[in-house]
Amino acid sequence: MRLNETRPGVFTIDVTAHELSVLLAGARMSLSFLDSDPASGSGEARQALESVLTDFDAALQRSRRGRDREQAP
Repeated sequence: MRLNETRPGVFTIDVTAHELSVLLAGARMSLSFLDSDPASGSGEARQALESVLTDFDAALQRSRRGRDREQAP
């Protein structure tokens, strides 16, 4: 795993598929925990985590669509 701060507050990471999967699983488990126990964290933390995961899912879909277009005959 490599982490570079390209400018203040903006990072670029290089991870394997396995490393990314583990990070996302942890984030999704945390969100699930926050949903199951509202007293466990702030609403702000939950919203931030949900927003990041939603943005990631959307970026992944865009990436897959672009890859599918490149592979189309």
